[in-house]
Amino acid sequence: MAHRLSRTWQSISSLVPFLAPSPSPSHSQAHYAAIPLTTTTSSKSNDGLHGVDDDEKLLGLGAGVQVPRRHWLVLAWTYLSPFLVLLLAASIYVDRKRTALARMTVVNPYACGPKSNFTTLEAVCRAGTGPERQKAENYELALDRHLTQQQCDAIYPGLYLEIERARDYWKARGGVTEKDLDEAEQKGQARVQIINNRMYVKSYSNEQPGTRTKATLALINEALITSPEPVPDIEFVIQTGDNGIPQGAPWSLGRKEKEEQLTLMPDYSFFSWPEPQVNSWQEVADHCRDYESHLRWEDKVDQLLWRGAFLVDIRKELWEIARKYPWGAVSDLDWGDRDSVNKLLLTPEQHCQWKFLAHVEGYAYSGRLKYLTQCRSVIVAHKMRYVQHFHHLFNSDPTSPSQNIVISPGRNFDNIASVMSDLLSDDAKAKKIADTSYEFWQHWLSVGSVACYWRRLFREWKEVMAFEPVLKRDVASYNSFILMGQVHWDAH
Repeated sequence: MAHRLSRTWQSISSLVPFLAPSPSPSHSQAHYAAIPLTTTTSSKSNDGLHGVDDDEKLLGLGAGVQVPRRHWLVLAWTYLSPFLVLLLAASIYVDRKRTALARMTVVNPYACGPKSNFTTLEAVCRAGTGPERQKAENYELALDRHLTQQQCDAIYPGLYLEIERARDYWKARGGVTEKDLDEAEQKGQARVQIINNRMYVKSYSNEQPGTRTKATLALINEALITSPEPVPDIEFVIQTGDNGIPQGAPWSLGRKEKEEQLTLMPDYSFFSWPEPQVNSWQEVADHCRDYESHLRWEDKVDQLLWRGAFLVDIRKELWEIARKYPWGAVSDLDWGDRDSVNKLLLTPEQHCQWKFLAHVEGYAYSGRLKYLTQCRSVIVAHKMRYVQHFHHLFNSDPTSPSQNIVISPGRNFDNIASVMSDLLSDDAKAKKIADTSYEFWQHWLSVGSVACYWRRLFREWKEVMAFEPVLKRDVASYNSFILMGQVHWDAH
């Protein structure tokens, strides 16, 4: 090392003359001289120098040897260089820490955009991640399924009421045991595990209500693969029938108020509902948005629309009342009569032609409600008996500026005539409710909110599980299940 430093210093000195040692005034006044190694040197002297290397032969051996004085710049560099090296090392360390922090914090490239309005992410904003980039790349917050849990909680803060209610219910009872899931499995459509961020189907019932269970599993898988953070290992049972069955500890699509042991999950049709030719949820939202963009409020029909099968008394009661008034547009749809279906069936976006859309429950909750929210129309409903994961977000207070639904008071639709009279007599109020509802549900029933709900459900469920799920060989990975449609099959 010393030899390398010496050679480096000599190279620098050759380029910068003032760094070299000061020369002697004259050869005759030199305080030292190299010893000549000629033939005139005595043999005694040669014997004295025997074994001395060449470098030593060039050194001054006289008593008056003096070390040459170095230039003042060299002395300054000698004292300052250690401090400069320390300063450089400190700056490199700080820069690397900042880079690491940025990589850990900025998960989404648009963190400086609308998310900063809901969270403290403005502290980690970086150049090129603002509104200009969002616009250039057609970014929409509602479509962002890659949010962290912190971002989800901040952007959809009131979404998780049903999850928290179920969590508290099961915590108060000591948590969910394997026995609870065994009981739920008897009436459920599938038993599922999430292990190491991968989904496995443990059991799959032979009694399935169409494609509902597959759609639900697809939603769960989407929430998994779009998560920027790890998901805890959990095990659960899903029910996809109209009525949640309070047996064990299942996840269900809806519940009655008294069925507290049911944990609500998003509806299967947030993935797709192909049987009635309703495509994916995002396609419905896109079609409704496009339809509304070409439709003025003044051009909408001043009637209350409902079309469907008269399966239960409350639907017939609505028809009996509505048919007596000009505002009534309620009709029966016989799914067994293809001519009737072809004539009366409306796409979700075609519902947007009417100013007022009725929501009526059937044997259980009605999956139609969420589709009605995608129109800039007034939703008119009765007091609902069933709860879905988002129902607590409805605001029916007629004195509230945030009202987004109208609930007919009293039993069922007994007072619907007076409700419609009030709405028709105050068109500005009706339009305000429709506008509020449309803008509100564009955010709260987006694909982003659904993904956030699922991942929050995973985390809270982990908190109430009283056992640790174990992955065994007799389960099917979701990748294989979605192809085979079953958990067990013979190799072929």
